[in-house]
Amino acid sequence: MRKTLLAITCGALALLTTTAMAQDRYYGRDDYYGDRHERRDDRRDGGRWGGPWGGPWGGPGGGGVVLFEHDGFRGEARVLRGDAPDLARLGFNDRVSSMRISRGVWEFCEHAYYEGKCWTYDYDMASLPKKQNDRYSSVRRVR
Repeated sequence: MRKTLLAITCGALALLTTTAMAQDRYYGRDDYYGDRHERRDDRRDGGRWGGPWGGPWGGPGGGGVVLFEHDGFRGEARVLRGDAPDLARLGFNDRVSSMRISRGVWEFCEHAYYEGKCWTYDYDMASLPKKQNDRYSSVRRVR
């Protein structure tokens, strides 16, 4: 009877512990992200990426692109206001899965310094095609 009670108690304790840790997807990564509410991918910010592009790059006069780590404009994000010849310097090499473009035509290349195969976009992409997903290493504004 005691062994059964001990096994049930240990199982319940293990279940509660793992459930509590699994609820926070950033558990143990606060050293990397700093303050929990400072992360760019935190959606509780009241629409930081702005309604009709009022986001961090300014309103109607602004222009830029936001690169997202996951499809559907989710995950870690990087805001670019100009050319980025090497996304590795931003810690975002081969990590782009979706993007929001506020203005202009942007060229995305598979290698640093605009080498290799390149694609141009002037519209948002919620999900990149399979052959382009997690492949971009440089970005520049064409027009």
